[in-house]
Amino acid sequence: MLRKRQVRVARRRVVSAGGVVLRGKVPEVLAVSLKGGRVVTLPKGQVEPGERYPETAVREVREETGVEAAVVSPLGKVRYYFTVRNGGEPVTVSKEVHYFLMAYRGGEPRPQLTEVEEAFFLPASEALERLSYPNEREMLLKALARWRPSRQDSSPEPGT
Repeated sequence: MLRKRQVRVARRRVVSAGGVVLRGKVPEVLAVSLKGGRVVTLPKGQVEPGERYPETAVREVREETGVEAAVVSPLGKVRYYFTVRNGGEPVTVSKEVHYFLMAYRGGEPRPQLTEVEEAFFLPASEALERLSYPNEREMLLKALARWRPSRQDSSPEPGT
């Protein structure tokens, strides 16, 4: 009888936070692209020691895109798993991402090239089609349901 070879898989947990940054009465969404534009995603990154999730979201949006944004409310969290290789051995990563609805406060998108290739605003309808991951489209839908642009929303209106 043949035995199946036992493969020991290491596990790692990563906690991140990110934002659904909206601007304008007809909302535009801040997005970033990776892998030659094949992946369009929301800005997010790992929580640093001593940092709260909303602080991480604000910092990561600023670092990855150059845009200043303020947290409006939490949207929820998602968890997913992927495998990476560490010294040839598979490592299963459990990633938890806490998302926040965020209001644009200033700055023009400019990518942090060590992290992302492009940073840009998209009309919300286009973002729903272009975001690469279903869980991020779900977060965008939650954000749009809560979005109430204010007079402080300093974004330009389309066509102005």
